[in-house]
Amino acid sequence: MKQLWWIVAVGVLAGCASTGGSPKVNQEQATEARAKLSMGVCDRPLADQVRRSRDPQLHQEAAFACLQQANLALTERLLQGFRDDFDDVDHADYSEYLWALAGVLRFELEQGDDRQRLETGRDAHARLVRFVRNYPESSYRQNVAPRLEEIHEGMARSEYRLARFSADSGDMVEARTRMEYVVSAYPRSSAAADARVWLERQNGAS
Repeated sequence: MKQLWWIVAVGVLAGCASTGGSPKVNQEQATEARAKLSMGVCDRPLADQVRRSRDPQLHQEAAFACLQQANLALTERLLQGFRDDFDDVDHADYSEYLWALAGVLRFELEQGDDRQRLETGRDAHARLVRFVRNYPESSYRQNVAPRLEEIHEGMARSEYRLARFSADSGDMVEARTRMEYVVSAYPRSSAAADARVWLERQNGAS
């Protein structure tokens, strides 16, 4: 598993919090759920108990805890519950930021083929862009650019590997097309530098 240091660094900031009313919290359910969180629990029963608590902050605390454990299904379940149950509450931008980070982490952990990795990368990219558009004043926006750069680098490398695979398979037209795409779409990536070298060699050989 890849290092998750950047997730550990995420904390609850002021963000662009709205000033909606506070829902009535089931304190018994919230207290029990927080006790489980303190013991590192992140499972379906916990998520259900968090939902029953009607505590928006607890949804975020649990989602963050599950994100740290790379339990993305439960992270997204908790954040979807926040969306469904609460309207115009404080720190809604934090929930959406965690939703975006879940997409980034899924991309980083993707172990499938490069075509699947590109699909996952596009979803992660879309989540980050949507967060920035929806919460332009959020304190978390400053953390988006490094995540986007990492996604671009990873997607560029996947495109480059697919290009090399096409070349090794004898499909030089497809290989050249993909290499040129890497250079044009991800010009600052390390994969683009490798693609330029490949294209220069092919041009020299022709």
